[in-house]
Amino acid sequence: MQKKASVTSTGLSAEDSQLFRQSITGARPIAQDKIPPVAAPRKKKRRTDVLSSPTDETLFWFSDQFEGYIAQGETLSWLQPGDDPNLPGRLRRGEFQPQVLLDLHGMTALQAKTELASLLAYCQQKQFNCACVVHGKGLGILAKKVPNWLIQHPNVRCFHTAPKSWGKHGALLMLLKIDEPRYDSGR
Repeated sequence: MQKKASVTSTGLSAEDSQLFRQSITGARPIAQDKIPPVAAPRKKKRRTDVLSSPTDETLFWFSDQFEGYIAQGETLSWLQPGDDPNLPGRLRRGEFQPQVLLDLHGMTALQAKTELASLLAYCQQKQFNCACVVHGKGLGILAKKVPNWLIQHPNVRCFHTAPKSWGKHGALLMLLKIDEPRYDSGR
């Protein structure tokens, strides 16, 4: 008959425990070599010459509950009723060059809505008739909301998915109404 090995409280036999102690003889703790994580530099807030704090009036046009635009495929296109039906095609072909670009990447829906309202006010102030809004693809949240916001604003004449050079399916080119210059007769 074989002799039964005694088992320690760790569940190892005395022989296994002795073998382990021999194998780690001369071992010493490893010095800490980990580098603590460094906080990533915060992105600077996008700065534009747009209104720094939009008024309630500029946000008035945008309702989050309104869903008047339903995308059909990847190409987005909309024309204000009664406007020139050739405008979306001209935008698609790149016949209009945007005078200003708004990049909404990394923004929440509320931030994007605020920036879009500011962009439209800025375009009106500067008399810009073409703008590019880069909403990105991502989860598609802004890609769905931006067209619905744009069709609510009375100054937006039309929009179309941007040509490849301006962001293709992650961006929209839009044409805006601008006020006719007023000439004062000096009276």
